Amino acid sequence: MGGDFMKRAYIKLNCDDNHLSLGNLFRIIKELSKNKTNALQTDLFCILFDIYDINDTTVNNYCVGIRSIGDKYKQIFINKRKKYEKNHKIFTDMIIDILSVIDGKNYSVRKAIDFINSNEKLIALAKKLYNISKNDKQVPTDFSDQLSLYINNNDIYECLVEEICFIIIDKKQPLVESELKRGVLEDILNDTSISASDLELYLSLKLREGINYDYSMKELAKTGNAYANFELGSNEYYGYVKGYPRYDMAYSYLLVAANQNHPTANYILASMYINGLINNQNKEDLEEGYKYLEKAYSLGNVASINLMGKMYLRGIYPLKENHNKAKELFLLASESNYAYAYNNLGLLMELDANLFDALSFYLKAATLGESWACNKVGEYYRKTGNKRKAYDFYLKAIDGNYQNTCYYAYYNLAKYYYQNGFNEIKKDKDKYIEYLQIASNNDIFEASVELFLYFYEKYIKKGTSKDLLLEYKQIIEEHPKYNKDIKNMIEKYMKDIKAKEDNGIEILA
Repeated sequence: MGGDFMKRAYIKLNCDDNHLSLGNLFRIIKELSKNKTNALQTDLFCILFDIYDINDTTVNNYCVGIRSIGDKYKQIFINKRKKYEKNHKIFTDMIIDILSVIDGKNYSVRKAIDFINSNEKLIALAKKLYNISKNDKQVPTDFSDQLSLYINNNDIYECLVEEICFIIIDKKQPLVESELKRGVLEDILNDTSISASDLELYLSLKLREGINYDYSMKELAKTGNAYANFELGSNEYYGYVKGYPRYDMAYSYLLVAANQNHPTANYILASMYINGLINNQNKEDLEEGYKYLEKAYSLGNVASINLMGKMYLRGIYPLKENHNKAKELFLLASESNYAYAYNNLGLLMELDANLFDALSFYLKAATLGESWACNKVGEYYRKTGNKRKAYDFYLKAIDGNYQNTCYYAYYNLAKYYYQNGFNEIKKDKDKYIEYLQIASNNDIFEASVELFLYFYEKYIKKGTSKDLLLEYKQIIEEHPKYNKDIKNMIEKYMKDIKAKEDNGIEILA
């Protein structure tokens, strides 16, 4: 190994779940093995390539990823892969031998493929490698999708064959850190008008600047830097600067970035037009918004795919209502695990009265931590009798960014758990009131009604102040959900209070 070899910074391919590599294959086999000392790298290498001996250092270099797997070993797999098309069983001995290492005993089986397909350890190995494939940027999406199909169809043997062949034949190594970074930058900037130097200046400021960060970012934005303009624009859009959104300022910054084909800048501009956050939401504004949306879509912005689907779902001009097209776009966005696309697919299923599939989509969004979906799933479990499981989803719904929180979850926790308790979840009056107030302050009508009833009872029975009772009465009466039934209920309670006061009953503190 020469000096240049030692100076280059290679990425290790055996220590995390980001690479479908030989090192990670051996690492996972070792993790699954009953006796870790049996799962030696050299022994596993000999099993894969059907050889009797190899230098330990060579195998270690292959596994760490600082050397490419030798051509003669790759050729062994290329030849076996060609034979596999005619002799489907050619890899069975290899995989059974791997299982022997994992379990620490020898196997002799007749129907090897059926045995492999039903073995829990091999299923776990195939699934783990599949999950890694989704993280590896060198693995094509359609390849990972095919692995998923194999697993879903219980074709574990075929799945393992494909995974191991990719590892030996297709996985590129070694990976040099500087080259990988350069490749990532090229991919990011591919369809934009942004220069690499712009990104370099922005990242330098982002990573190194201290107390003058805000000033320096604004100065960088003045030069037309797309990233600086996007950051300042998105901060104004979300209200991070003053505590409330300033859409006019957000627009001016985002426009600079959008004109350089910044994907998300185009998406936010589209959202501002389409949702009426700027201008008047007339046909001209909607057309302008859709222009930015198409641009964001063409640049690969996932959120724009979902928004376009919502426009088809609702028939927002210039698009016409088309549920099939909406579903197609939501499915496309969901391929990138976009939580809101799963939510929209769930809503479409509900419209079709397909509650089973609706729940499956909501569960996918909830798994990604999306608050509304977590509350939705919590509601399902509570209403079907599993209050304990519902509780976990309600808690998950409130554990996130306050801007994306579904505040109904606070109401549900207060109403169904902290008010009276449930199993090991103790009654907690303080938390009951706190969570109802959080929900009410965030426009949850039911929470305001619940608080009115609570303070009514306190006033009638304990003689506490009437101020909070009247405060929530006013909140309820000003809410869009205020209706005749609620009006009648409030009037009845207020008459009861008046009757007691008129009769001279002391109920004031």
